[in-house]
Amino acid sequence: MAIEEVNWQERVTPELVQQYKRDGVVFIDQLIHPLWLQLIEMGITRVLNNSTRKQTFFAGDEGQFIDTVRNWEFTPEFQRLTYDSPIADILGTFIDSPRVWLLFDHVFVKDGGNCRRTPWHQDLAYWPVAGTQLASMWITIDPVPKHECLEYIAGSHRETLYDGFDPPRAAEDPTLPFYGEGFPRLPDIEANRAQWDIRSWDITPGDVVVFHPGVLHGGGPTSEGRRRRTLSVRVFGEDVVFDERPKSRPTVPRTPGLELVLKPGDPLRHPYYPRLRPVPEHQRQNFFE
Repeated sequence: MAIEEVNWQERVTPELVQQYKRDGVVFIDQLIHPLWLQLIEMGITRVLNNSTRKQTFFAGDEGQFIDTVRNWEFTPEFQRLTYDSPIADILGTFIDSPRVWLLFDHVFVKDGGNCRRTPWHQDLAYWPVAGTQLASMWITIDPVPKHECLEYIAGSHRETLYDGFDPPRAAEDPTLPFYGEGFPRLPDIEANRAQWDIRSWDITPGDVVVFHPGVLHGGGPTSEGRRRRTLSVRVFGEDVVFDERPKSRPTVPRTPGLELVLKPGDPLRHPYYPRLRPVPEHQRQNFFE
């Protein structure tokens, strides 16, 4: 009996796309086939064993956890995932762009329990980009109860863009600014949770969350004995351009030399950002020669 791909075209309805535009976040159950989850697990294992780009949040604290970005170029599992799986097509549907580029891959690992929550933030403050056609798919390969899931504030992508939190000082105060200029400081969302429309879900492997990088979000902690291994695939479409951020800190992920070849307002086209759709000819040849 043939193994069938998940019929994502039936699941990603126009109504769901409109919800994404309105709320900046949608949950879709069992959208990723288990075989793609196996590939993600293999890729995360390779990254943890080989990446030199790991950042440890709350380093030296019982609640520390690992964050690592832009491992795609030396992780063949992530390359095959983004070219061969329907993930890029799904995200292209949400951002209404037939042409889709990879902004970067992002791996988070909270292992061993008692990892602290990821502070509230908006991804867009850290990235040197502007435009509307942006989306991330959050995929966990471990079951996550609602109280440990990443949390999102619906509609916040249409409101204020705040400064990012500063990872090395997150244990001191998760609202301390990353740049310290150019953006207003993050509010203390945890101290005033009732004031915000916070969304989260019980997650089973195969479920995904698609969210806009301008949405305020933060990760729940992990409890004793639990593990959370997550891949976020971050993409953009045709209207996204290079944009400046305050000069006090480098943008995330670090892209040395990008500002030497692009000026603000230029389309975001650079080897740092491989095109996923349409599938490049050198990838099509692997299947159709």
